[in-house]
Amino acid sequence: MHHRRSLCFTAAIVAAILVMPLALSAQSGHNLERPEHWKVRYEGADEAAERNFVVMRPGWHVYAGPGGLLWDPGRYASGNYAVKSTIYLFPEGDPERSGSTRVDSPFGLFLGGRDLEGEAPTFVTFQIDNSGRFRIARHTGDEVQDVVPWTGNDAVAVLADPATSPAENVLEIDVRGGQTIFYIAGESVAELPSEDLGLDGAIGLRAGEGLSLHITEIAIGPNRRDE
Repeated sequence: MHHRRSLCFTAAIVAAILVMPLALSAQSGHNLERPEHWKVRYEGADEAAERNFVVMRPGWHVYAGPGGLLWDPGRYASGNYAVKSTIYLFPEGDPERSGSTRVDSPFGLFLGGRDLEGEAPTFVTFQIDNSGRFRIARHTGDEVQDVVPWTGNDAVAVLADPATSPAENVLEIDVRGGQTIFYIAGESVAELPSEDLGLDGAIGLRAGEGLSLHITEIAIGPNRRDE
């Protein structure tokens, strides 16, 4: 039953994107418009870069463009908390109709964001890629330190070959006292000391270059059940 619901939701997202030029005049409010208050930091700090992203209920859609961080400054957390995000990676195709121009870039979440608009932002990324790998890294300015290097894991969903529909991945992070647990599709893939990460701060999306992504949620809440 869960698989059937997932297929129906995916079909609904695809349908919404394909009819978007017609739907623009019918939608009201902020749907299909750039989300208010959101910030973007492009890789390389290229101020001339631009990436189209819009509210597309449920969630947001980020179209192909330069890689970078996207976040709502009001979305932050400290202490003990959990984050969950469901992200759909779209196959290559017409970027104006939500096709990715490449599918080999990494994508995922960032946490603990501080000074994100400054010269030396700090944050931690939890990313996956379409080759079935995940990585956890600490970023300080232009320096990147692997906490968990790129590691293959069967929990990462990848696009079918040939791909006709998006791949769905659910990423979760549970900051629970002295330990932080990282999950993909409900499966624990890493457990790390919280003090080594520094996860108090802004939370948002890391979208790799050329990817078309639909993000249904970036939910911040209480810790997962005890496990």
